[in-house]
Amino acid sequence: MNCTKKRILWQLVVIVLAMPALGSPLVKKDSCMLPQPAKKNQTMSTTTTTEKFVIAKLYIRPASMDEFRQMLEALAVQTRKEPGCIDYTWYPEPGEAGAFTLIEHYRDQASLRYHFQQPYLAEFVRKMEGWKSKDWNVYFLSSEPDALKEDK
Repeated sequence: MNCTKKRILWQLVVIVLAMPALGSPLVKKDSCMLPQPAKKNQTMSTTTTTEKFVIAKLYIRPASMDEFRQMLEALAVQTRKEPGCIDYTWYPEPGEAGAFTLIEHYRDQASLRYHFQQPYLAEFVRKMEGWKSKDWNVYFLSSEPDALKEDK
C-alpha cells in the first residue's frame, strides 16, 4: 500500500473512532453525510475492543449513478436496522466523480458476520458488478489483534 493510501486510511480510522466519542453522529444534509453537533448535556460514548469497522471505497460508472444511489440508500436503511449495527454511513467523495466511501460500524464480530449473511447485501454486491467503474477497496478494522483473520 502506498503512502497516500495509508494516509487516507489512517485519516478515516481517526474520524471513525473519534466521531462516537465526540457525540457527533453523521446526518444527511444536501446529499452528503455530515457531523451532527452534540446535544446539550449529551454524554460521550466510547468504542469497545470488540467493535468492528468496515471502510469501503466504491467507484461507480456515471450511467449507473442514480440506480446505485437508490440501492445504496436502501441498503443503508436495512443495515441500520440489523442487530449489532451501530452506524452505517456513506458519502460521495468530493472532487472525485463516481467515488463513494462507506463506513460501517458493528458491535462485534457476530454482528458483522450477520450483516454479511443478509440477502439484500448479496443482491447489492451482485449488482455492483454492473455498476462499478473499477474494483473497490475494502478495509476491515478492529482493535483486537487478528480478530478478523477467520473471515478473510
